[in-house]
Amino acid sequence: MGKRRRALRIVVFAATILVGLTQAKGKILAQWVELGSDGSSSVRAITEDACPAVMFDGVAVPMNVRSDPTQKFSAVTPAEFPVRGCEVAVPVGSVTAMLDSKPLPLPRANSQRIVMFGDTGCRLKIGDPWQACNNPAAWPFPKVAALAAAAHPDLMIHLGDYEYREWPCPAGNAGCAGSPYGYGWDAWNADFFQPAAPLFAAAPWVMVRGNHENCDRAGEGWFRFLDRLPMEQSCRDLTGDFVVRLGDFGLVVVDSGRVYDGAGEDSEQVPILRRQFNDVLAKIPDYAWLTTHKPVNAMLANPGDPKVNIVSNKVLQAALGPEMPASVSMVVSGHIHFFQAVDFGGVRPPQLVVGTGGDNLEGMPVAGVIGADINGLKAANAVTYSGFAYMVWDRLNRNIWSGTLFDTGGMPINKCHLADRSLSCGSLSKP
Repeated sequence: MGKRRRALRIVVFAATILVGLTQAKGKILAQWVELGSDGSSSVRAITEDACPAVMFDGVAVPMNVRSDPTQKFSAVTPAEFPVRGCEVAVPVGSVTAMLDSKPLPLPRANSQRIVMFGDTGCRLKIGDPWQACNNPAAWPFPKVAALAAAAHPDLMIHLGDYEYREWPCPAGNAGCAGSPYGYGWDAWNADFFQPAAPLFAAAPWVMVRGNHENCDRAGEGWFRFLDRLPMEQSCRDLTGDFVVRLGDFGLVVVDSGRVYDGAGEDSEQVPILRRQFNDVLAKIPDYAWLTTHKPVNAMLANPGDPKVNIVSNKVLQAALGPEMPASVSMVVSGHIHFFQAVDFGGVRPPQLVVGTGGDNLEGMPVAGVIGADINGLKAANAVTYSGFAYMVWDRLNRNIWSGTLFDTGGMPINKCHLADRSLSCGSLSKP
């Protein structure tokens, strides 16, 4: 009897240690699953204290320290990060994962439902309209994230620009009063990690880097928490491309945050971007989308003359367009704060823009887009909608998808159909 009691105590003691390792109650500030290159994925967490362990199929695997408060990082805009970033690779073949007694959404091969949007932060910047971060109607990202989570996606794609609270809220402005600002943890948490929590729990994420995550802005937070590669010692832009594999479906992820908006096809960035793209061409599967924060072939109104449209982005089309393999059926982007779908009759991949996640919206182009010349090709069809929204794509067949754009009330406002390189969207008028 004594031996059995001692054995039982040992089992209980081991279980207590295991629970302590995996739960760390009150210490985990954010947790999610992030997809990397070539079928890899990792569990990420942000903690106030030591990194916990993740339970993969009932086995505890300690997380590694990705970044900590004492870690030196060379940045153009240094910021305070009194938290620890943690990560651990998801073991191949894992079926379940738990952290802090909560299930983690592991990647699924051949994803059937994908949610996407970008440009989610609340804009606090001198020279721009001050956004009312305290008003859910004016800054709806928390609502967008909750509604997107309720759609039960297999995958979430964030198209870049996570942190916009750059300047202090002006005195007397009730809309943003009390908001943190700058590029440190408190602003990152308020703008992204806290409101994204429901969607973190619902699906694994593909993180696309935006221009707000460039080194002269919120780049340090990007490298501490979100970059696919191990934490670097200094910030750098144009970090290259990678391919996410999910069974027979793939995503080409392009870091375009530092690409010049107003430059032409003769930009010195073209050979750099082309070389980076060529590095991943052999890894692109037979069916893929290309994701890049800045659009390759979109059109918006010229801020200086709204009656004239301008093209976004001539540099990216010059760099990627000639090398674009036939297996890439659509380009998905953010950066412009509206929804736009541009089809080129199958000659090149259609361009989809979903920069509708929460930041101040872009006005509609006054001039027509259909028939306009966009980087040497006329737009065969195009629709544009300016409003806060998120998009859900459902896979009907290997290369056929149905997409629905939803508003912040969860109501459908547009239907799209993608077959091979043909993208058609219906009326964008609200019912």
